[in-house]
Amino acid sequence: MIAQPQVAAKFENDYVLYEIGADGQNLRFADKAAGADYSKKGPCAMVRKGGKHIPASAVSYADGKLTLTFADAGATAVVKVAVQKHCILFEVESVAGDGVDQFIFPHIPLTLKATGDEPFTACALAFNLKTNVPEIPGPSSFLHAFAYERLGFQGAQAAVVACPQTDLRNVLKEVIAAAPDVPHSAIGGPCAPDGPINYGSYLFNFTDLTEATVGDWIAMCKRLGVTQIDFHGGRSFRFGDFEPDPKLYPKGKASLKAVIDKLHEAGIAAGLHTYAQFISPASPYVTPVPHPDLGKEITLTLAEALDEKAATVPVEEATKDMSALVGFFVRGSVTLQIDNELITFKAVSQAPPYGFTECKRGAHGTKAAPHAKGAKVHRLRGCFNLLVADGESPLYTEVAAKTAEIYNDCGFDMIYLDALDGSDAVAGREWSWYYGAKFTWEICKRLKRPALMEMSTFGHHLWYVRARMGAWDHPNRSHKKFVDIHCESNERWQRSFLPTNLGWWAFKTWTGPQGEPTYPDDIEYLCAKAIANDASLSIMGIDPTTVGKVPALPRLAEIMRRYENLRNANYFNGDVKAKLHAPGDEFALGQSPEGEWQFRRVEYARHKVQGLDEWGSVWKTENRFGRQPVKLRIETLYSVAPYDAPDNIVLADFADPKDFPDRITQKGIAVGIEPSTAQVKVGDRSGYFKASNTTDTPVRAWAKAGKTFDPPLNLSKHDAIGVWVHGDGKGEVLNLQWLSPQHMSHACGDHYITVDFTGWRYVELVEVEGERHADYSWPYGNIYSVYREAVRMNAVEQINLYYNNVPAKGEATCYLSPIKAIPLVKTKLRNPAITIGGKTIRFPVEIETGSCIEFNSPADCKLYGPKGELISEVKPEGEAPVIEPGANEVKFTCESDGPARPRAYVWVITEGETVRGKNPDAKKVEAP
Repeated sequence: MIAQPQVAAKFENDYVLYEIGADGQNLRFADKAAGADYSKKGPCAMVRKGGKHIPASAVSYADGKLTLTFADAGATAVVKVAVQKHCILFEVESVAGDGVDQFIFPHIPLTLKATGDEPFTACALAFNLKTNVPEIPGPSSFLHAFAYERLGFQGAQAAVVACPQTDLRNVLKEVIAAAPDVPHSAIGGPCAPDGPINYGSYLFNFTDLTEATVGDWIAMCKRLGVTQIDFHGGRSFRFGDFEPDPKLYPKGKASLKAVIDKLHEAGIAAGLHTYAQFISPASPYVTPVPHPDLGKEITLTLAEALDEKAATVPVEEATKDMSALVGFFVRGSVTLQIDNELITFKAVSQAPPYGFTECKRGAHGTKAAPHAKGAKVHRLRGCFNLLVADGESPLYTEVAAKTAEIYNDCGFDMIYLDALDGSDAVAGREWSWYYGAKFTWEICKRLKRPALMEMSTFGHHLWYVRARMGAWDHPNRSHKKFVDIHCESNERWQRSFLPTNLGWWAFKTWTGPQGEPTYPDDIEYLCAKAIANDASLSIMGIDPTTVGKVPALPRLAEIMRRYENLRNANYFNGDVKAKLHAPGDEFALGQSPEGEWQFRRVEYARHKVQGLDEWGSVWKTENRFGRQPVKLRIETLYSVAPYDAPDNIVLADFADPKDFPDRITQKGIAVGIEPSTAQVKVGDRSGYFKASNTTDTPVRAWAKAGKTFDPPLNLSKHDAIGVWVHGDGKGEVLNLQWLSPQHMSHACGDHYITVDFTGWRYVELVEVEGERHADYSWPYGNIYSVYREAVRMNAVEQINLYYNNVPAKGEATCYLSPIKAIPLVKTKLRNPAITIGGKTIRFPVEIETGSCIEFNSPADCKLYGPKGELISEVKPEGEAPVIEPGANEVKFTCESDGPARPRAYVWVITEGETVRGKNPDAKKVEAP
C-alpha cells in the first residue's frame, strides 16, 4: 500500500484549495466548486545558489507562517501567508543561507493551458517592486514569484488569484484595489476595458503643433476620424527636464497648455510621448556641468596628465573588450566624464597603450580642462544617443517627477514611455524589468489624474497601469501579412484585458526595392481588421503639412476616416466583425442603394512579372468568386542592368571550396557547396549547392552556407542580385540573403527563388522578401527585421545561401552561376497589355518605375505617379477580359527600351458577395 504524502499546509478561500506536502512538494491546487485538481508535481519553492536552482526539501506551517528548508543549499526561509476571500497573499519574512541570491515562492506549475477559454483560471501578482513575476497578469499555467537578495528578501509580496474564468477581471480589480504598494489606475490593468479613451486613434506631432497651427491639426483629426494627438518629445519638449521648445512654445508650459486646451475643446486628447528615463545631452543635467548622478557604466584611471587639447585619453586599465560602436540597436554611449568635463570618442585602443582616441573635448557644452594623472575616467551609461541617471540616485526619480509634472501642468491625457525597452542600459539586462517598473511607478505616484499609459516594452509591473497594447512600428513591405501577424499577437493581450492598437501605421509611397507603397486596399485591410478587433489605430507621417505635399495622403486618409467613424460608432454587428476577422480575407467598404454601410469580399492577387519570356510573364490566377469583368493594377518596378556588364560586382564565383564557411542546418538536414563543372552556364565552373533531409517532413527543413565580407561591401549602386540557377524541379526554396552589420541594421535582406523548374533559368533578385517569410521556418528574423528594417546597401557584410522546404527523406540540388551585384535601372513600360481568356486589354501609356495604373472599368482607369499623384485618365484599348471562376491564365506584354528586362507587379482583382449587418445599438454615423 502506497503511503499518502503528509500535508504540511492547507490554504483555502472561496474558489481554491492549495495544499503543500511536508516534503516541500505541491500536492493539490483545486477548483473547489468542480473539484478539479490543476496542480503538477513539483516543489513549492526554490532558491538559487551558485547559479543553480535548488528545491525545497521540507515545509512546516504554524501561526500563519511557512518555514521552508532547502537542505542542499544550507538555507531556510520564512513566509507569512494571509488567506483572503479571493486570493492567497505571501510575504517573505526572511531568507537565510550563505550565497543565496534568489528565492522563488510560490512555485506552482499547473496543468491549465492559459488559453482564456478554460472554466477555471489562475495567475500570480507581484505586490511590490521587491517581487518579480515573469508572466503578464491574466490566465497562466505557472504561478511563481521571485525575490532577490539585491532588493532585499524581507517584505517581498506576491498574491495568487484563482477563480472561474468569467470572474477573473472583477477578482483582479478587487484584489489590486486592496494592494497598497502597487499603483492603481482607473483606466489601466484590469480596468482598461472601462476607459473609452483607450479605444481612440491618434496622430503623431513631431514638428509644429503650436497655438498658430492647432486649428489645422484639429481639422486634420476630423479628416481622419481620430480623437487623439501624440506630442513626440525631442522637439516639442526636451528629454530629461521636459522643457518645452521655446521656438514652438514661447511661454513654455503655458503655451503648451494653451494648445492642449484648444484640443480638449475640440474633443481631442493629448499624449505625452517621452524617451522614458533618458536624458538629452542638451539638458541642464548634462550641460554645462554634468550632474553627479549620471549613470557610470565603468570607471577607469587616467594614465597620464591630460591638457585641454589632447585628443587621446590614456587609461591604465585594459580596454580590449570596449567598443566605440553605437547605434539604435547598441546599448552604451561614447561619452566619457573626467571631473566636470565630458569627452566623446570615436575609437578605442584595444592594445597597450590603452585609451580612447579621436576625442572631442568639452563635449555637450561642457568646458575642456586639464586633468591630473590618476583622475577617474567614467564611461557614461546611455543608449539611443541619450544618457541616463544612476538607477538608485535621486536624479533617476527626479526625471520621473519631471515627467509627471509636465503631464499635470499642461493637461495631458496620455503618456507613451518610448525607449523604456532601453531600461537595461541602467544596470544590465537582468535588472531592466526592475528599473523600467521603478521609473513608471514613480511617475504614477505623482499623477493628479489617470493617464492612458503605454510603453515600448512590457512586463508584469507595467500591466497595473497600462491602458492599451499593441503599438508596433509600421512595416515597409508586405503590409497585409504584417497586419495579420499583428492581429494574432494582439489577441494575447485581450486575455489580459487590454484594448489593442494596430499602429504605428504609415501611409507609404514608392521608395524603392526595400519598401512597398500602401495602396487603398492595404488601408482597407488595416481598417477592416481594426473594426473586427475593435482596435485603435495610430498614424505616423501625416499632418497638416505633409497632407498637402504627398498626393496619395488625402485619398488614403479619406478611407481611414470612413472606417474610423464606423468603428467609433460600433456600426457593424458581431457577425460582420467575425467575417472581417479572418486572416487573409479582404473586404471593400461601400454603401447599399438605401445608404446602409456594407462590405464586399475582394481579392488582390499579385504576381511579379520578370521579363517577357513564358515563365516570367504568363501565370495562373485563381478566382474564388463568380464570373466577372476583371480589375487590374500594374506597377512598374526597377529593371536590372545586364548580367555581363563589366562594372558588376562578383559576390561569389565558387572558385574556392571554402568560400562559404559558415554552415549551419536544422537537425536532420545536411548542406554542402562546392565548385563543379558538371553543369556550367557562365565561365568555367558553377557552385553546386545541395542539401539532404533525413526527416519525415519538409517543414523546418532549412540549411545555410554563408560568407562574410571584411570590410563590408559598398553595394549602394548595385542593389540587385543576378544569378543563373540550374534547378531540379523539386519545389525547394533557395534564399539569397544579404545582411548589414548588426549595429547598423537588423534587416534580413531575403530573396526567394522557388525551384519548381528544371534546367537553367536566369533570375534577377531585387525586392526584399516579406510576404512568404512566415510560410517557412528560419533560424533568424523577427517582425521588424523581416517587414520593417532596411539593409544598408553601403555596408553589406554577409551573403548567405539558404535552402528551405527540402523534400522529406530526400535532397535538393542546384547549380549556381557566379552571383553578381548589379545596378538597378529606372525604366518605362510602354503600352502594357493583359490577356485573359483570349481577350486583351491594352493601356496606351508609359508607366515609369514607381508609377502604377489602376483599372476598375473602361470608364475608370487612372495612371498614378510614385507619390500617388494623378498623372492622367487613361482610355484603354480592346475589350476588357472576363475572369471565370477557378484558375485563369494571365499573360502580360509590353514594349520596353534597352536590354534590361521589364519587371512589374500585376494585381488581378476580383470581387465576391456582400457582407452586411448593422448593430442595433450603433451610434449615429457622420454622413460621407
